[in-house]
Amino acid sequence: MPGGIKKSTKRLTICAVITTLGVIVLSLGSILEVLDLSAAALAGILVAIVVIEVGGIWPWLVWAATGLLSLLLPLKTAAIFYLIFAGYYPILKEKIEMLGSRLLQWVIKLLMMNTALTLVILVTKYILVLPDETLDWTWLIYPLANTAFVLFDIALTRLITVYLFKWRKKLGIKGLK
Repeated sequence: MPGGIKKSTKRLTICAVITTLGVIVLSLGSILEVLDLSAAALAGILVAIVVIEVGGIWPWLVWAATGLLSLLLPLKTAAIFYLIFAGYYPILKEKIEMLGSRLLQWVIKLLMMNTALTLVILVTKYILVLPDETLDWTWLIYPLANTAFVLFDIALTRLITVYLFKWRKKLGIKGLK
């Protein structure tokens, strides 16, 4: 088998496995509603592996396929949060962290997160039509979500580091970029 075809097959296989795992994780988040945001974050972390190992347009394809397949689930909160923020954030995180200023990086990251959170609130209120009592805590959601996001970003950075220096070797994965 020529090297280009073999490399393409490996890329497709990694992406298919990660997409499948992402849908499974989001399904668990749909079944156990208290885990919907955690499931979306974990599925997003899986996208980071595709960013590292494959790169290019592939992480975007994994994000789209995972998100769209997850919209078939009965409860869509995890899928919506994944599509609106958690799924593509690891892709953009790599690009944002190439910027020079850490302050600028954090400003962009927090603007993205708060924009996505506002969109999630609007989608749940006007498209999913959740009762207004559910959204009465909006004033408290933003500070809590910002705190959770900063912790998520730090944890994601550390998980990526552990993946690169420990898990990757144990799994025998070689980058396909």
